[in-house]
Amino acid sequence: MKNLFNLRYLGITITVFIILWLLTFIPINLGFFSPVSKALYDFDMNDLVFSKLTPEQPADTNIVVVNIGYLNRAQIAQLITIIKSYDPKVVGLDILFREKKDSAGDSLLEQAIKLDGNTVSVNRLSGYNESKQCFDTMTTSLDRFTKYSVSGFANLPSKDGSDMTTIRMFIPRSKYHDSTVDAFSLKIVNIYDKNAYNYLVKRNNNYETINYRGNADKFYYVDGTDPANLTNLDFIKNKIVLLGFLGNYPVKNIFEDIFYTPLNENYAGKTYPDMYGVIIHANIISMILARNYINEFPTWIELLLAMLVCYLNIVVIKFIQSTKVDWLSLISLITKTVEFVILLFIELEIFINFRLEISITLMLASIVVISDGEAIFDIVTEKIKKIFGRA
Repeated sequence: MKNLFNLRYLGITITVFIILWLLTFIPINLGFFSPVSKALYDFDMNDLVFSKLTPEQPADTNIVVVNIGYLNRAQIAQLITIIKSYDPKVVGLDILFREKKDSAGDSLLEQAIKLDGNTVSVNRLSGYNESKQCFDTMTTSLDRFTKYSVSGFANLPSKDGSDMTTIRMFIPRSKYHDSTVDAFSLKIVNIYDKNAYNYLVKRNNNYETINYRGNADKFYYVDGTDPANLTNLDFIKNKIVLLGFLGNYPVKNIFEDIFYTPLNENYAGKTYPDMYGVIIHANIISMILARNYINEFPTWIELLLAMLVCYLNIVVIKFIQSTKVDWLSLISLITKTVEFVILLFIELEIFINFRLEISITLMLASIVVISDGEAIFDIVTEKIKKIFGRA
């Protein structure tokens, strides 16, 4: 215990984290690792939980997803009219009608949207202004379709802004010019369950990690392209109904409005996108209604834990060195490997059981650079001693 609290060990720990902080300013080109880096670029350890380790989730019977396929506007109008005749609580249209088509079809669609006044349409935000921290542009459907509905943005943020990286989060609210606007999913919840809406707003997070329930099989699913499926829809009364494109679901071979998610079976080096956009919105809505959120450890707690792990590693290393055992390097390597596995196991267990995200990246990085930190600390302290005449 007398060696447990040691100012030198504390100094080495602080030096390690100064090194890690300085490394963040150095651009590193890992092009020579291209095959590996491409496979792991979009990998997140928690994807393994969603893809392989999460128990089977029950279906959410509050949400009905309707596939519009390649229906024209007149057919979509007829579909909306039929759906609204069964008194759903809210109808969400994950479809943009930006251009004029045939006047008859447009007129029918306008009248269908007008029915009951419980329709939520989508818009797209673009042109993010970094200095003002707001979006400059909103793309909406034609005015004749939006004037009878409320609208929410359907942007789904990914790691690099492309459709080829995994959708793990969504933005609940954003700035458009001087106004705060809600996401498409949040607009729908606001109509369906005001308390659930207020609960999310009070969380006041810029991003929320999506706690995925599952694909289309975890919601009521209706193929709206087949009239035979539209004859008995009593089950949609007072439900949320989402209309969107699902190709020829469940076969996912049409690469339109389809994304990678953590549920992808190939969680590292993915092959095909696995979830259509409207199903992602269904998962977001389901999470908000159930208040089943994924929370993150505050950054300052992760930093303190990483410093504690680093400090304890220094203590263990110095203890091993003091025993003067043979094969010191091998023992240190084995110890670090076992520790890495334990930390990964703890990270996964916390996420699986408590839906709490904790990043162990800083912990692992600090362990790797302990020897460098000690060497630099010793050099600096020697220089200081010489300057003050204590050498």
